[in-house]
Amino acid sequence: MRDEEDGVGRFRFRPVYEAVCEVTVGGRVLVAYAGHRKVIRLADPVAREDVAVLAGPRTWVRALCEVRADGRPLLASGGRDGVVRLWDLDGGGARVADLRGHRGWVNALCTVDVAGRELLASAGRDRVLRMWDPADGRLVRAFDTGRGRGWIFALTRLRAGGRTLLAAGHGTGSVTVWDAESGEPEVELTGHRGFVWTLCEVPDGEVSGDTGSDGEGSDGTVSDGGDALLASAGRDGLIRLWDLQGRCEVRAFTSGTGPVFALCRADVGGRTLLVAGGDGPGTAVWDPATGERAASLGMDLAGLISGHGWVRGACQVRPAEGPPLIVTAGYDDGPRVWDVTKEIT
Repeated sequence: MRDEEDGVGRFRFRPVYEAVCEVTVGGRVLVAYAGHRKVIRLADPVAREDVAVLAGPRTWVRALCEVRADGRPLLASGGRDGVVRLWDLDGGGARVADLRGHRGWVNALCTVDVAGRELLASAGRDRVLRMWDPADGRLVRAFDTGRGRGWIFALTRLRAGGRTLLAAGHGTGSVTVWDAESGEPEVELTGHRGFVWTLCEVPDGEVSGDTGSDGEGSDGTVSDGGDALLASAGRDGLIRLWDLQGRCEVRAFTSGTGPVFALCRADVGGRTLLVAGGDGPGTAVWDPATGERAASLGMDLAGLISGHGWVRGACQVRPAEGPPLIVTAGYDDGPRVWDVTKEIT
């Protein structure tokens, strides 16, 4: 792994790493990352070093997600061959299941709570959204999202109106939202031009402290309300925020990074910010409540030459000690780790 002070890496004409997620192994917070090299690596984001390698995917990996089966942490991976694989993180990284059914690429994975159980959702080229029980590998539900919408590139779960919803980003620029319990469609959100590659749940914009008529608290912090907004981004370089209760767009702003391939939240000093990575330069950190840019990551010469501006994956990790960290991956020789608190302008 590399931190923001590392030297120059070697430029790539395809992303070295596309998938990155937080995992827990033996109570230790790590980050998993993978890409076209057909291996999954586990690293300590604080020590900035790899600690394990899971060999055996045998395919380009585009999606990673931690899921729990009866309290046991598993790592799910998906990619080019259409198979979702489950890895036992506390069992030495052994592969424990191959979930088959998708035709073509698996581009996206996420967890979703249904009837008190944590399920794993997967989707990709075949446009079919599948939900699996990680405890036994059973397919719980599958539904076709529609031929006219194209491939699914992104998935995320979120809460709205007291319900758990599942959002999918499509190649045609639409975002479909589904009721996770029933599998019924809720709403289709349109506005993007070109593919929607990444989705993220963000706070609903309610503020903590004394709230004025402009909706800002006296301390300027944003709190998580009962519901959440959905952030979407992709080819057109716009980040759009959607209110699923009102079924409307509440804000759109230009990312400033060209096409956007990665979104994740960053919890910084009582605020929730939005990290957006894409075709650069650098990675932008935005305040979703105002649409203002709060920080820029990787704008140094080393970051630009190494290919950091071509980010394909991002996630937040929460070490046992210290502030939350952001991990980005893409055309660099390895993921980069950021303490966003130090980067805020």
